[in-house]
Amino acid sequence: MKVLNRRLLHIIKGSRSQFLGLAVIIAVGISLYIGITTAFFNLSQSQQYFYQENNFADYYFYVVRAPESIIKQVERVPGVSLASGRIQKDVPVWKKDQERATLRLTSYDLPLDKQVNGIELIQGRFFSPYPAGGGIEAMVNPAYFEANGLTFGDTVDIIAENRKYPVKIVGTAAGPEFTYIMKDAANLLPDHETFGIMMLPLNQAQHLFNLPGQFNQLLVQFAPGVDQDRAVQSIKEILTPYGNLASFPRQDQLSHAALEGELEGLEAISLFLPLIFLSIAAAIQFIILRRMIKTQRSQIGIMKALGFDNAQIIFHFSSYAILICTGGALLGIGSGVLMASYFSDLYAMFFNLPRAIGGVNYQVILYSIILSLGLGALAGFSASRPILKISPAESMRPQPPSSSIRSLVEKCNWLWSRLSSSWKMAFRTISRNRFRMLVSILGISSAVALLILSMFTNDAVDYLMDQHFNRESNYDYMLSFNQPIKESELLNISRLEGVELIEGYFTLPIRVYQGGRSEEDVLVGIHPSSTLKHPTREDGTFIPIPQEGMLISRRSAERLGLKVGDTVELETLLGLGPNRYAQLKIVSINYQLFGNESYVSLAQANRIIHESQLITGALIKVDPGRAAGIEKALSDMTGINSIVSRQKERDNILSMMDSMIYMVGVMIIFSVILGFVIVYNSAIMGFNERKRELASLLTLGFTRQEVAGIMWKETIPQALPALVLGLPAGKVLAELYFSSMQFDMWYMPVVIYPLSYALAALGGLVFVLLGQWAASRGIKKLDIIELSKNID
Repeated sequence: MKVLNRRLLHIIKGSRSQFLGLAVIIAVGISLYIGITTAFFNLSQSQQYFYQENNFADYYFYVVRAPESIIKQVERVPGVSLASGRIQKDVPVWKKDQERATLRLTSYDLPLDKQVNGIELIQGRFFSPYPAGGGIEAMVNPAYFEANGLTFGDTVDIIAENRKYPVKIVGTAAGPEFTYIMKDAANLLPDHETFGIMMLPLNQAQHLFNLPGQFNQLLVQFAPGVDQDRAVQSIKEILTPYGNLASFPRQDQLSHAALEGELEGLEAISLFLPLIFLSIAAAIQFIILRRMIKTQRSQIGIMKALGFDNAQIIFHFSSYAILICTGGALLGIGSGVLMASYFSDLYAMFFNLPRAIGGVNYQVILYSIILSLGLGALAGFSASRPILKISPAESMRPQPPSSSIRSLVEKCNWLWSRLSSSWKMAFRTISRNRFRMLVSILGISSAVALLILSMFTNDAVDYLMDQHFNRESNYDYMLSFNQPIKESELLNISRLEGVELIEGYFTLPIRVYQGGRSEEDVLVGIHPSSTLKHPTREDGTFIPIPQEGMLISRRSAERLGLKVGDTVELETLLGLGPNRYAQLKIVSINYQLFGNESYVSLAQANRIIHESQLITGALIKVDPGRAAGIEKALSDMTGINSIVSRQKERDNILSMMDSMIYMVGVMIIFSVILGFVIVYNSAIMGFNERKRELASLLTLGFTRQEVAGIMWKETIPQALPALVLGLPAGKVLAELYFSSMQFDMWYMPVVIYPLSYALAALGGLVFVLLGQWAASRGIKKLDIIELSKNID
């Protein structure tokens, strides 16, 4: 075996460039596998542990107000394992810089171990239900605490029931429903400066909102394996007398849905992307070993004559592929761990999970080694099967030439007769190596597709920014009021210096009924002549607001199976006065990017609740030079619940997207490496097979440039169709990736601009040229005299 080992090292040395190139592809595949899979497992395990430790709710019920005594009644419902009542409301905050923010006040009853959706202390201490000296103590989420420069002992002024209350901040905490903090589905990314979570004792929240012994939310955990639908129906019947406004399961909870969407996306690409690199590397190894066995046929016969059996020789050649995969795996493990660390830091920015998201996952590393060696062994042993048919005596005879198959070009007599001899040589060589051609086309097109996948992220962000901020929404500020007001009261705001346009809107929580099914939704009433807010069709074009009828949200349409022309029944869920009912015809479906809102005219919204000219908020367009003064004036108005700045939303999204630039750059580099190695190996294999032929051409008077041109002509017919195929394949890949991440509160079509296609094609052309150039350098080193000898 020592002889075979020395021979193997000699083979590796002779093909070191191919060996190294394939090892790099393996390393890239293993890096992606370890980085993405480790991120998936770490994020998933942190999520599951956090959920389990803090009794994450299975179902949420919103009521107007209900007595705490019915919690025991709910817990007696078959299948309910734990139930908790709490108070949760959004309140305005007066910050020290006089800017507005919103805190979602969420109450907790001690002890927390018996509470659904408990919390974990991060820093400071827990609040006291009855603090010494009176007052109110609370905790906030860490991101809000840091973004607003708070310290323990600071006082935050909140507005509850039109009264200002000072609240002392004593700690930071996190809960399973606040892993990804969004104000609502219309906000893609968190804005920690203007929105956060305030956690306080239940008794204090009851005092703030004048709800003694009552709650407005019921959270429920179910026992495993129960009929949840039956249990939910029983709970709804219990809550009906108390104004059951809305209910939804865990999968519709915003924070959970965002985290699950990310996990599903990671899981989808954790094996798919690495397998692109690993499978192409395995296919190239197969081709190299088949060629090696074919050219070393006589040497294999000699080895058998010297006493080496089939198993030893097969293992000898297979070891070439196994060593490539071993070297690639070792290189990939280190870079994969670094990539996993980057992902961990990135997810720590977005998701508030107290348990460590990072860490090295040795199980994933073990799986990566098994995957790499498994593919290497598969390529090696499958390529070595012809060794079984080689006998010592037969191997001494020259192998008969393989039958030639006419290429498609050759069958076209008109075209074939017009080709030069060098082009004919190129096409005949390609037709004799169809499997190699197939692998080359597949590999190059995969590399181009990955370039598209890498670059379409920028296109998606550009489309998002343009569609959401320049087309769907043209306002500068969106206001929501503490309570509905008459539209005529907007006159005071419109008189502020710098206000160019103001439009009122009415937001109405509703339940949509159709065919025995129902879905909670939000109905927004705006003027048909509105220019500051535009619902959109699936293709991004505007939908005019109808005077009669409604524009149903995409989510409700999909869940209830609705289509244009259907008539649905609406039930209002305001919690003030009796619920109202109305029947409306669906005029169109709203496909806005963020949030799921149905639209009617403002007059129609008022008719549904038997009112007129009521609004719950306003959209404002201002002079950019006076925006700061207007924002301060709005902040001083006590009737305004929240102020959303469109510019701050835009800046927040752009700052968050900056963190994705690194990953896009890495994927582009990986794609170029894949394409380069494929082209280089394909050209090198052709060069090695035809060294003697090329030397003969040089002897006949061909220049080295002309000989290199023949090699170029062999690459072009493979590269061009691969580049063309890679462009639509890239769009399909992007669609598959995006479909795995779609969250029904957001709608994002796959958008790839022509420039990205052009850049991907250019990138593909670059790695084809570089790979072919690197392989063509071997022509300069051809020894004509040595190759002209009849040596096997």
